[in-house]
Amino acid sequence: MNIKLGMVTLAAMMVLVGCSVVPGSNLTVGGKEIRVPATRSADINAMATVFPITPILLAQLQQQPAYMDKYRSTSAQQPYRYRIGSGDVLNIRVWNHPQLNVVTEANNTQGKQVSSGTWVDESGYLFYPLVGKIYVKGKTLPEVQTLLTARLARYLKQPQLDVNIAEFRSQNVTVTGAVKQSGQLSVTNVPMSLLDAIGLAGGFTEQADTNRIKWTRNGKEQTISLQDIVRRGDTAQNRLLGGGDIVYVPPREDAQVYVMGEVGKQSVLTMGNNGLNLTEALGKAEGMNQNLANATGVFVIRNQPLQTEGKPIHIYQLNLSDATAYAWGTQFALKPDDVVYVTAAPVVRWNRVLSQIMPSLTTAILLNNTLK
Repeated sequence: MNIKLGMVTLAAMMVLVGCSVVPGSNLTVGGKEIRVPATRSADINAMATVFPITPILLAQLQQQPAYMDKYRSTSAQQPYRYRIGSGDVLNIRVWNHPQLNVVTEANNTQGKQVSSGTWVDESGYLFYPLVGKIYVKGKTLPEVQTLLTARLARYLKQPQLDVNIAEFRSQNVTVTGAVKQSGQLSVTNVPMSLLDAIGLAGGFTEQADTNRIKWTRNGKEQTISLQDIVRRGDTAQNRLLGGGDIVYVPPREDAQVYVMGEVGKQSVLTMGNNGLNLTEALGKAEGMNQNLANATGVFVIRNQPLQTEGKPIHIYQLNLSDATAYAWGTQFALKPDDVVYVTAAPVVRWNRVLSQIMPSLTTAILLNNTLK
């Protein structure tokens, strides 16, 4: 009897440790030092906010950001004016005084000829006869004309001047990424918008993601959608570019959405230029598994930018127990790196627990019956 008891005990121990005696590698955190930054909670639940997908939420998500309205109002109030910079070459003519209009060779910092005219040096000054050196960097052409007229009036009676730019050299816009001709474009006295810059760069390549164009100014980046400009007529996104701006067009393969959980096919979907909505993503993943999925538990998990206020993880929940809610899913636009997750029904989760336990229980019962 003691032998039978010992064998049953041994069999039970083998069942309990069986999960650890499996092929392949394993990694445990037990006994290892675990460090959590003091400024960040280790509880992931404290980092997430859940938003049920409703018509009210969809209306809020479709609203333009506040900075769009601010940019639209300020750009409408301030007409474009080109401002002179170091390296620009000015053409200055004084009427009825040809001796002042002798063409000089403007040189760059290496002493090489670049153009005929009056060059603005690296410190922002230009030199003109009778006037001497004057600071013109950051000034408009009318301001320079007024300044020169006032200075020449000390020596000439009612001088009349014409000032224009012979060569624009001080300011550039960089266009790179999925465009046909990456490079730098000179900023001139003709306003250059975002679409103008892309056109001058030869247009988009076939791989371009036109929904996530990155515009960077003074180290601050904003994402601009060509589709919003073209389809919705949102001209506020067609930004007016200035010197030092960077326009980056990312390739489309970088914009992916992950569909996981109880769907027909676990999928990694590439977003097209027309975007991707939640219902479309579920359809491309062969829909919910009707035998396994919990229709109330369709979630979109999204990381928020670090500079945004609030919790860093937003979770959007769509209740598809009534299939009418698929209409809301068509209005919910996904973003790159979103995770669409469909949960399992409670009974399915319980059955999966049983499926893990039953083989071990069956083995123990068979051993016990054998030893009786």
